[in-house]
Amino acid sequence: MSRRNWINLFSNSQAIELSSDLERGYEAALLIQSLELEYYGDRQIRPELKLSVPRSVQATILRRFKTALAICRNSAATLSKQRGQLDSQELRQLQLIESVVSRYGSRRSSSSPSISRSPDALPRSLLGVFDSIRLQLDPSTEDSVVAGYRRRRDSTLISLRVLLLLVLVPLLAQQIAGTYLISPAVNQFSPELPFLSYPKPQLEEKAAEKLRLYKQELEFDAFLKGVQPLDDGALRDKLTEKATELKHDADEESLKAIKNVFADLAGLIAFAVVCFLSRDELRVLRGFVDEAVYGLSDSAKAFAIILFTDIFVGYHSPEGWQVLLEGIAEHFGLPSSQSFVNLFIATFPVVLATIFKYWIFRYLNRVSPSSVATLKGMNGSG
Repeated sequence: MSRRNWINLFSNSQAIELSSDLERGYEAALLIQSLELEYYGDRQIRPELKLSVPRSVQATILRRFKTALAICRNSAATLSKQRGQLDSQELRQLQLIESVVSRYGSRRSSSSPSISRSPDALPRSLLGVFDSIRLQLDPSTEDSVVAGYRRRRDSTLISLRVLLLLVLVPLLAQQIAGTYLISPAVNQFSPELPFLSYPKPQLEEKAAEKLRLYKQELEFDAFLKGVQPLDDGALRDKLTEKATELKHDADEESLKAIKNVFADLAGLIAFAVVCFLSRDELRVLRGFVDEAVYGLSDSAKAFAIILFTDIFVGYHSPEGWQVLLEGIAEHFGLPSSQSFVNLFIATFPVVLATIFKYWIFRYLNRVSPSSVATLKGMNGSG
């Protein structure tokens, strides 16, 4: 059993290391493409070309370009030997890295890349066919495929485990801390600490409204039964008893809001601890999510994007945001300000839509341009 644990630990660490190298190289390739698009008109970066920006900015651009290109070269050199272990999405990411590296040639020519280069002796597609035949006849291809399957299996298990930890650990920490630590402590110290038992106007207003309704119910019940309404003394006694009960309920609700604040804070701390202790596993989870998202068909991607944007930033989303904000305010015992709700609805969905459109323009348009075309067609703008 100890030997198997060591083997699983080695395979998991190898999967994490390979995913980390692929992620770093892919992000560096996207950075180079974004620099090309933003400063060089979607052409090759040329250090000798003078840009219409300050020299300090151009120096920063070139420094970021050289660093990203070095990362791409190291990732391509490392991952090309383990190509058989990559799935289809990871292969597309590796091809993007290799295209960036090939576009800027060798290390010697990286400081002054040429615009044109000499054509290849044979078409690349034909060379690719020969290379695929060579790989199929290679005796080590089977071992590489099996190793790739095991790495993808380990990556999936790591991703599911981290995802469960990110969901279950904060929930368990919130429930356990709120039930066994925070609730008894708040109940014990609330009479002595004013900030734990200060009166909340919205709870008092709700209690007063309930008391008014209770008085009307007593009068209505007397009319239905055909008896005389209660005299002032009896009515005052009934209302005093009900007011005492409502005051107790308001105090309990106020303490519950305080308990929710501390319990949610405990869950947030647990979530931060899990993220800090699982940094490498989170990289694998990110690659797993990227594979799941970018592995969808173009129609499925466009459908998911339209569904997300219509729910959160569409013309009918204000009602949903209002219900969500009112629920959060009630959870923490805060007054629901209509002015704040209107201001939030008028600003946050707009910011969210801007970020989403920027992501489509900067990343999705390069990774999957056909999905963007399908999205425009489904939206009726293409």
